Amino acid sequence: MQKELAQRLANTRRQPGHITPDEFDNSVNSQGQRSEIGTYQVDTAHLLRQGRDHPLKIAIPAYQKETTNGTADDSEQFTLSHDVTDTPVTQSVVCWLDGTYYGTPDSVDYANNTITVTDAGTNSNLHIYYVAADPASMEIRKSLPGESTDQSQRVYTGNLGLVHESPQLEQPEYLSLTDGEMHPWLSADMTLTVYLDAPYTVRWTDNDGDGTEPTNALLNVPVLRGSREVPGLAAAISAGMGQA
Repeated sequence: MQKELAQRLANTRRQPGHITPDEFDNSVNSQGQRSEIGTYQVDTAHLLRQGRDHPLKIAIPAYQKETTNGTADDSEQFTLSHDVTDTPVTQSVVCWLDGTYYGTPDSVDYANNTITVTDAGTNSNLHIYYVAADPASMEIRKSLPGESTDQSQRVYTGNLGLVHESPQLEQPEYLSLTDGEMHPWLSADMTLTVYLDAPYTVRWTDNDGDGTEPTNALLNVPVLRGSREVPGLAAAISAGMGQA
């Protein structure tokens, strides 16, 4: 790193925090295909924090829609399309009835992948967000403005089938950014993009206009947020960007 750039970075105030799911521009995946599910564009110099002391918290729920029956206050059982896991880091399943948050189902049968929900009304949209145990490949890449995926740089990859079941509090996921000294850095206008290849559907809200959301989702990327843009940072990142 050039001495002048190092000095400018040292003189830039940075605030520790996380990029959270609400800050990503989210999109629906295509089942069984590598799909973009979230993008975040930084507006100042950011440093990605790495190592076990700065956990990367991850839980990407699957989405499923059902309809309750025509009998009010009936306790109904619904079968999930994929294996649900009793994840230790967030709620395994959360539900909405139309636009009303139901929360955790009355019961979850992990052996048979079923949930039980009681609807005080009738014929309601039941929106289900559940953490699946199925293997799914997730990747996070950083890219400069206008750069293609092939020219971007990987910052994380993992199998959600393993991540969702792991005790992340004791055995956290974390970033390990060793591809040059600029690997952890993001300049203003750079983008973090999250890709997923999963056999299930991921939605960040329903498509019925009910305004639901996966309150059990975790995608918390640890960063130091800079207070300003830093001249020369984008050029240094571009020069040092590998093809990993």
